[in-house]
Amino acid sequence: MNLEQLETFLAIARSQSVNRAADELFLAQSTVTHRLRQLENEVGLQLFVRAASGVTLTREGQRLLPVAASIVEQMRLFLKSATPAPLTIVAGRAFAAYELPRLLGQYRREHPGFTCYLRSTLYDESIQSLLSGTADVAFLGSEAYHPELRQRELPADDVVLIVPPTHPFARSFPGLFALHEVPMIAFGTRIAPFRRRVDDFLAKREVFPDVIMELDSISAVKRMVAQGLGVGLLPRRTVSDDVHHGHLSAIVIEDGALTRPSLIVYPKHKEADEHFHRFLDWMVRMY
Repeated sequence: MNLEQLETFLAIARSQSVNRAADELFLAQSTVTHRLRQLENEVGLQLFVRAASGVTLTREGQRLLPVAASIVEQMRLFLKSATPAPLTIVAGRAFAAYELPRLLGQYRREHPGFTCYLRSTLYDESIQSLLSGTADVAFLGSEAYHPELRQRELPADDVVLIVPPTHPFARSFPGLFALHEVPMIAFGTRIAPFRRRVDDFLAKREVFPDVIMELDSISAVKRMVAQGLGVGLLPRRTVSDDVHHGHLSAIVIEDGALTRPSLIVYPKHKEADEHFHRFLDWMVRMY
């Protein structure tokens, strides 16, 4: 005896018709009939008397009616109390556009009851949202240091130089010093964590490219580069599809020395939340 069988039994009893119960439950008539037969076989009793005009409860069916109604109601209350509240997620544009669609989609398929609210934020706004309680978790491309926050590391992502497939660098990249000779299309302003990481990396090697565009959209950077207007530096994951389809070429910098960290950051009070940690562990495993 399972919940579906009991719900089907109650629907037939309410409507006094297998057909009307099927319509109510949005099921095929054969499915409703099959569930009823399964229930009658399990309890070893006939629950309805069939007639041309519909069905009526037998004496045994009348006895089962309040029991079934109580079980179904209690199960609904239990499931409602056991279902976690929607998770509020904040993430940088790169994560929101390139990482989270796959991860959240797969998690939802494996956990159909999962719901979330996602918004794209800048780094400082993400941290503030976590501290103010307006977000449960953040996916960030830079470390977070605060006593009220905890973080889990994900695999870092190489930052690669992107050029059009016809660019000379796509055939042979002479080295970072060559970036002095080409216009650079930068992702983010100079105060953004990703941009600071890239600028600091280049500055330590005394490389100061001619930045002709500062764009807050990775897609915009890729389109500008694809048009031959300059070169760019972006996380490898954000350009993998473009490279696969031949729209861009990606060049690893100094054997992968330049990377973007990937982290999940959350308030420390979430450590006691079992549902949250199930989500967190899955994300770390599947990233």
